Amino acid sequence: MSKVCVVIPTYNEAENLPKLVWALEEELQKEDFKIIVADDNSPDGTAEIAKKLNERYENIIIHRRLSKLGIGSAIRVGLKIALSFPDCEHVVTMDADLSHNPKDVRPEPQV
Repeated sequence: MSKVCVVIPTYNEAENLPKLVWALEEELQKEDFKIIVADDNSPDGTAEIAKKLNERYENIIIHRRLSKLGIGSAIRVGLKIALSFPDCEHVVTMDADLSHNPKDVRPEPQV
């Protein structure tokens, strides 16, 4: 099975992040995958929520930045982390506000 790495840039997504992580865990439960949260120093506790989620789901990697640098650089940091895993064959970026459907993340079956 191929590894999927889902990069989620966050800023003030404490309310949405658990919903998205739960949906990804349900959708990808048969896949080998990692969730990479690149938090842009959210003042609402998003990074702390991500840490609590990591206690339940051990496949979450959290990168908390020390200042707000924007979504583009958060995505770049997340992609750099994802690509550091040699077995990561598929990389997906998703907004934490649930604007992307987690059902679209599953890789196509190999034929």
